[in-house]
Amino acid sequence: GFAFGFGLERMAAMLYSIDDIRLMYENDVRFLEQFR
Repeated sequence: GFAFGFGLERMAAMLYSIDDIRLMYENDVRFLEQFR
């Protein structure tokens, strides 16, 4: 099935104009440091 949610990740992706939400789940320190 499909689940359509407007979670925190999706809101952060829109706020920081992140194209791929999966980047947030990879725990790449260099990527995450941009948002401190």
